[in-house]
Amino acid sequence: MSFLPKNPLTMRGRFTHCWLFTYQTPAAAVRHLLPPPLELVTYRGCAFWNIVVCEIQAMRPAPLPALVGIAYRHVAYRLYARFTTSHGTTIEGLYFLRSDCNRPLMTPAGNLVTDFNFHTASIQLRPAATTTLIQIDSPDAPGYAALRPDVPARLPATSAFDTLDAAAAFLKYQPAGIALARPGVANVVHITRDAAAWQSKLVHVETATWAYLRDQPVTPEICYQVEPIAYQWNRGRTYQIEA
Repeated sequence: MSFLPKNPLTMRGRFTHCWLFTYQTPAAAVRHLLPPPLELVTYRGCAFWNIVVCEIQAMRPAPLPALVGIAYRHVAYRLYARFTTSHGTTIEGLYFLRSDCNRPLMTPAGNLVTDFNFHTASIQLRPAATTTLIQIDSPDAPGYAALRPDVPARLPATSAFDTLDAAAAFLKYQPAGIALARPGVANVVHITRDAAAWQSKLVHVETATWAYLRDQPVTPEICYQVEPIAYQWNRGRTYQIEA
């Protein structure tokens, strides 16, 4: 158990590559993965996984210049989650179950100051106009995906949504990481980004396999490809959760 507060610093960096894969699953299958009183965000009885695969440049504490920042690749498995504060405000975001990164020193450091559950893995990204390849080499959670940016995205027949627009609107997550600081208290990392600079498009996933989800009853929804953008992960803020 760490005696340090989680997410104690505001961090800045820039996404140079980023993909957001979303999957539906029966809410009953994953409800146990969230510590109460955090709740799943659901639609028609489905909860949703969000897998981010990204490359980040110039990651550093906010007061420092980009020159001293580090670059790394990050994969994270999250569930859409929410809670209601003691003042009656609902906060939605993502609850992290596991992270992989390709810098060994990031793993102990990340686990010391965050709740993102870091592991070390080789992460290969090969973006291309026709076929983008993603390869995660991990002893316990390998992954592989092939994307076709040149093929129009389509809504799967098994989707929980009626239209692609409805899926895209609902699954555009709120920019916040949610964890439980202690019983009845949430720790939230709010993300600051230039909304006008946010550009993303839905892309066709030709194939994707995630060993971390192999025992989960998941079916694909949509995948976003995000254009390069600067991000700020604000220091963790605690909220009393409504009893």
